[in-house]
Amino acid sequence: RGGGRSLRALDEAEIHIALDKDTVHWGYFSKAEEPIVTINSGDEISVEMATHHACDDWDKMIKGDPGMESIYLWNDLGANEPYRGATGGGDGVHVLTGPIYVNEAEPGDILKVEILDLRPRLNAEGRAFGSNAAAWWGFQARVNDADGTTFDAGNFTGTPAE
Repeated sequence: RGGGRSLRALDEAEIHIALDKDTVHWGYFSKAEEPIVTINSGDEISVEMATHHACDDWDKMIKGDPGMESIYLWNDLGANEPYRGATGGGDGVHVLTGPIYVNEAEPGDILKVEILDLRPRLNAEGRAFGSNAAAWWGFQARVNDADGTTFDAGNFTGTPAE
């Protein structure tokens, strides 16, 4: 490892950015967005992230996780993340945590970001799930649950009923 630094646990980072409706943007970053945190060069931070494919399975990847639930509420009752994508109509699908401002960085600077550790986001039961993104909303969108009920994958314009 360059610089002789040893890897520290994520929970020992100097700054932690939790994932919720106030720390993410859907589909784009803009220089007009206010930073959610300001750091100095060399700071170690932990940043919670989410996949936009979490809506493939509400029960396994969103339900019971307050951060995930806060960013995925998008229905007739409200939208905790009121602006998705460049047009605001839901066209931006990637969930981006930030922006993060680096003191003394100037336009045109190249920032070196060293990723020291990655961990899967665990659901409320302590389990991690991925997604089958090979086809429109994956395998489960076309196959019923084990008990025969239709699988509700959710979508970007609605939240499954509880």
